[in-house]
Amino acid sequence: MSVATYREFLRTPSVSWLFLTSIVGRFNQGMTSLAMLMLTIDQSSYAVYSAVSAVGMIGALVSGPLLSRLAEARGRRRVLAATAVLHTVAMGTLILLPPEPALLVFLSLCLGLCTPPLTSTVRATVPMLVRPEQGRTFFALEATAQEVVFVVGPVITSTLAAFGGPHLALAACGTLVLVGTLAYAAGRDAEAGRVAVAPVRGRAVLRVRGLPRLFVTGALLTCALAAQVLGVVALVSGTEVSTDAGFLLAVGSLGSLVGGLVHGARKRQKARLRRLLLYVAAGLGLLALTTGQTAVMVLLFFWGMTVAPALSSLFERLSVTAPAGSAAEAFGWMGSVLAIGNVAGTTLAGLLVTGWGAHAPLAAACVLALLAALVCEPWQRSGRRGATPPDGTTDQVTDQPAKPPASFGDAATLEPSTRQAQP
Repeated sequence: MSVATYREFLRTPSVSWLFLTSIVGRFNQGMTSLAMLMLTIDQSSYAVYSAVSAVGMIGALVSGPLLSRLAEARGRRRVLAATAVLHTVAMGTLILLPPEPALLVFLSLCLGLCTPPLTSTVRATVPMLVRPEQGRTFFALEATAQEVVFVVGPVITSTLAAFGGPHLALAACGTLVLVGTLAYAAGRDAEAGRVAVAPVRGRAVLRVRGLPRLFVTGALLTCALAAQVLGVVALVSGTEVSTDAGFLLAVGSLGSLVGGLVHGARKRQKARLRRLLLYVAAGLGLLALTTGQTAVMVLLFFWGMTVAPALSSLFERLSVTAPAGSAAEAFGWMGSVLAIGNVAGTTLAGLLVTGWGAHAPLAAACVLALLAALVCEPWQRSGRRGATPPDGTTDQVTDQPAKPPASFGDAATLEPSTRQAQP
């Protein structure tokens, strides 16, 4: 693995600032859910928390693509700053007022609706600031950072709650969102890649050739990953969740972190998205056949090494497929699709564990990953190795996206056929 690859990437003007501040602004993703659970259970029940969690997710699913489009149409700085302030107000209200069930549900919805579109914005901006071959480095590094967030976040939340209760943990979440988002918006190139084009009505970005198959791929992949989590927990714990389950999941995350770093550092990348997804499916298939905690742990690490490369390649492919001016909105839709896949995978795995045991969700996850590999790319006819697939994307995700003029990047404001570029 070449450290120089990452050093060169982070030395690109504005890139390190935008990347690091975006991670700070999104660090709450690994904290808020647990903090909300602690706050709700202190006064209410798990049923109330289910409602609180559900409406918050619905709010985020609805607002993600809409705020991403608005950010490209009206300016990223404006939308990011406004949503960061509104999110802080909602979080402050949640902390200060009594945790009544109806109020918790309402404020959770507000938090979801006011979530700054930071993920979609940074994924649309940074590839416009770097060389085409550095796109893989960015998406791999970002996927790796996400692993760190979801591993370290709950630990920080538990530590803060131990000292000051769930209110302190929630205050930290709100502070991270506000500081990180405003710092990102203050970046010199926060508006890079926005394109002044006429707005497109409705959900035109969903009809862009090549994007629907990527959204379906993302949903299937996250559904598989969610099913794998519950399957591993059930496989190790049986009827009662044990601490070993958390350790094994952390081993898988460590493997993903290592795999992401290696993938992003490679100058040349021959593996296509389909092949990477097949690696994910193969690992899940082996997990479904494995017994014994030590064997599961070793296999989880090596299987985890395939996850971040597959996700980063999916995001990179989305980046070069989305039309100019619609990259952030496309990433906004992808975020919603991934969340839906996560919920569906968890639900499916729960039903399978109850009816058929711990290996069933792992087998289902393998099938879902295979389906993702099946639909992710058009199938080329034999004898046309160099041909461009029907959706206009190429075998190499590193193909340079056509960079838009000066300023616009995430509103669905371009005719779908105009260009292929980034999410």
